[in-house]
Order: sequence, then C-alpha cells, then structure tokens
Amino acid sequence: MNFRESITPFIATLLSASIGFAGIASSAPVDSKRRQAAALEASIAANGERTNLLSERLNGARLRVAEAQAGIAEAQRRTDEAQAQTTRITGLLSTRASTIYKGAATGTPLRATSVKKINELGIRSKYAAAAAEADGTLLETLQRAREELAVQKAELERQKAAAAAQRDAVASAQAQVTAANAEQRRLLSQVKGDIARLVSQEQARRAATVRNTTSNLGRGRTGNPERFPNIPAPSPGAATAIAFARAQLGKPYRYATSGPNTFDCSGLTMAAWGAAGVRLAHFSGAQYRSLPHVPLSALQPGDLVFRGSNGSAHVAIYIGGGLIITAPQTGDVVKIASMGNIMGAARPG
Repeated sequence: MNFRESITPFIATLLSASIGFAGIASSAPVDSKRRQAAALEASIAANGERTNLLSERLNGARLRVAEAQAGIAEAQRRTDEAQAQTTRITGLLSTRASTIYKGAATGTPLRATSVKKINELGIRSKYAAAAAEADGTLLETLQRAREELAVQKAELERQKAAAAAQRDAVASAQAQVTAANAEQRRLLSQVKGDIARLVSQEQARRAATVRNTTSNLGRGRTGNPERFPNIPAPSPGAATAIAFARAQLGKPYRYATSGPNTFDCSGLTMAAWGAAGVRLAHFSGAQYRSLPHVPLSALQPGDLVFRGSNGSAHVAIYIGGGLIITAPQTGDVVKIASMGNIMGAARPG
C-alpha cells in the first residue's frame, strides 16, 4: 500500500467525524456539549501530532529529492568526461590512420618513414599495432563507462521521481488534515459559544479563558518561559543552542520553516545548533541518523530528543529537568513542555 492509499481512510474518517459533530451542535444539552468539546479538543490534538509527522515526512522527501538531484548532476558530469575522452581518442586514431594512409600512398614506404633497415621497420610496425590495440581497448572501456553512467543516471532519475511523488502525496495529505482540523476548530468554537450561553458563571469564565488564550495566540504567546530550569549547559555549543531556542519562545509553528519568524520541529533544532556552528539536515530522521546517540539516562541540556521510528516523527531540544523546547504542531507555538514519551536521544556537540 502506498502512502496516498494509507492516508485516504484517515482523511475520510476525519471528515466524517467533523460532519457528525456539526449535526448535533445546536441541540445537545450542556453535558453533551462538554463531552463534544472534549472530543473535539482531543481530536485536534491528535491531528496536530499527525500533521507534525507529515511535516517531517515532507522534510525527508524533500531531502531525498535534493540528494537524487545531486547524484544526477554528478553522473552527468562523469558522462560528459567519458564522452570528451572518447572524442579525443577517436580524433587521435583518425589522425594516425590518415598519416599511415598517406605514407602508404607514396609507394616508397622505406623512404617516407626514413627507415634504413628492415629490422627497424618491423619494430615500428609492431609498435603501431600494439598502440592501435591499446587505443581500441581504451575506447571500449570508455564506452562501457558511458553505458554504466547512463544506467546510474536513469536509476537516480527514478529515485528522484519517486521521492517527488511521495513529497507531493505528503503535501496533499497534510493540506487535507490541516483543512479538516480547521473545520474542527470552527466547530469547537461554536460548541464553546453554545456552552457560554447555557451555563452559569463558571462556564462563562471558562469561555473567557478560551477567548483570552485565542487572543494571546494572535499576538504571539510567551512560550511559558517561567518554567525554564536553572541547569547549566555542559558546553559552549549547547549553551548557544539552548539560548537560541529560548529566544524563539512564542513564535508560531509552521511546517517546512526554520525561522526567523516561524519554525517546525526539525527547523527549530537545525537553527538552534546552527547558531552553535553545527550543521544539521532539516528532517528529524536525518538528524537522528547523523548524530551520535546517547542513552536517556545520560541526557544533558542541549541534547536532541526524538519520537517515531528512527526519530522520524518529532525532534526537540532538551533543557534539563525533564523539559524540552519544542515546536509542537500547527496552531501552537515554540514553547517549553515536558519531555514525555521519546524513543531516543542524540548529542550534536
């Protein structure tokens, strides 16, 4: 099953769930609306996780397209070199053949070649035959090289096309999930509006909290810096990376970005450690593969922590005390959060 086929049932379920929520929004009692709001919030959070996973898959697909393109360019360069060598040697052979032909046409081969002894003529003839055989062998080798490079280039083109197709499928799925999530957010706002009209002062206070949170999101939230642990970084590089990440608190999540105004998860860690002089790929899976792994029991501030198979779902920067700085998902901001359930860790510096 390809990626497009695997994502389709999830999209259908997501859309049908939105329709189901809409059908009962206007008539349900308060308790039902509370349950409905809780279900919508849980669904939105789960969809945010899926969107983040899709974002990292998109980063990985883009990375594979770039790698395939670089391989194609190198194969073309080597093919051009082999072609130039073939052309040069073919030209030398043509010149040599022309010289031999002209010499044979004089009718006086001994005088034309200044050979005074028949033994010297025999030696020259053998040398010419050996040179011609060597030239022929070299031409055959170059021809094989050209053919092998053509096969390699074709395979790289196939890989590039496959990666591009996956990139497009992921982008399409991500757009559908984001649109479905936006519809659920609209329904959630409607349900909470109904609750505000039906419940007493407590529910009115909760609705006001929701409105204040939404207002803060529009202005850019602070990312709860009061939770920042007072734990020194183990190295200047880690300190620089953490300081950079801390300075981004409150900036919105946006997939496939690495600053300066928005970040996705691997874009944040790439930019943070980039400020410390460490170059990382814009894909959590590639970051996990390229860095030395550390046991979770030995985590230090500045280490990167990962979720998903081979770190392909999410990455964040550890700041100590079980806390991370993370760009979590669409609709959220760069913030401090609990480390939670992770699959592994790596140390850039």
